[in-house]
Amino acid sequence: MKNFLTMLIAAMIFSTGIASAAREDNPTCVLMKFTDDTRYDAINSADRLSDLVLEKMIASKKFNLKEFEPIDENLEARLYDEKVDEFTNFDTAISSNDYNEFFEGDGFQENKAQSIATASVGQIVTPEITSEIGKNHGAEYLIQGTIINLGTGAWMNEDLEIISGAVAGLAAAYASYASNIVSGSFGDVMGGIGGVNMTIKGIGVQCDIRIIKAATGEVIWSKRVLGIGESQLISVGLVTFGHSNLSDALYSKAINKAADKIVDALLEDMKDNSLFVR
Repeated sequence: MKNFLTMLIAAMIFSTGIASAAREDNPTCVLMKFTDDTRYDAINSADRLSDLVLEKMIASKKFNLKEFEPIDENLEARLYDEKVDEFTNFDTAISSNDYNEFFEGDGFQENKAQSIATASVGQIVTPEITSEIGKNHGAEYLIQGTIINLGTGAWMNEDLEIISGAVAGLAAAYASYASNIVSGSFGDVMGGIGGVNMTIKGIGVQCDIRIIKAATGEVIWSKRVLGIGESQLISVGLVTFGHSNLSDALYSKAINKAADKIVDALLEDMKDNSLFVR
């Protein structure tokens, strides 16, 4: 028994060492606090989502994170201030009727991102800012996300229909009926299966996630994910199951699913060595 325990402890230490070594072999990175480009930014969904994403990244033990809290450098505000500086010569351009210098400045390069919220792969976010953040936190890469849709809407119908299809299949098996699902809009999917009536509602969180090479400001990776918290109300004859209310539980479920999908997307491309580009 003593030998067995010794071997077990040694194996645990060895496996921990392998995990740690694998993590340290990965490029260093930090997670920036997310931004929210929706009209609901006052409810702090971006803070909640970035905290959850970091928690799941740490739990995966796959990332060489240099910080264990989302970095609050207010990147969006700093980039806005930088854009204001680029426009300081606009009055001069108007008065002289010479726009050449204005539109040919660094801020108007073809590959320059219009904003952090719209930055796509190959575009450049201001290197002076990203490199400073990278140096301050010892990170080669910045991971940043933007919530682009929140709540209900036609933008989430496709995923909601997939969910409704799974629920309908279970209901059909239970009631021994078969039919097609009829899709609605604006977050509602409704259908009838013989004696089974079904209403599905959901809250969605749609987010763009991107990786920025700190030294150059280049966006090297980007994905869009959608997390949905759904509720089902199923009626079989006079018997009713579930509910169709939008609630905090659905909102929390949507945020959590979005965080799961973000980390899953990162891990999937990390396996193919396509996540970080040195």
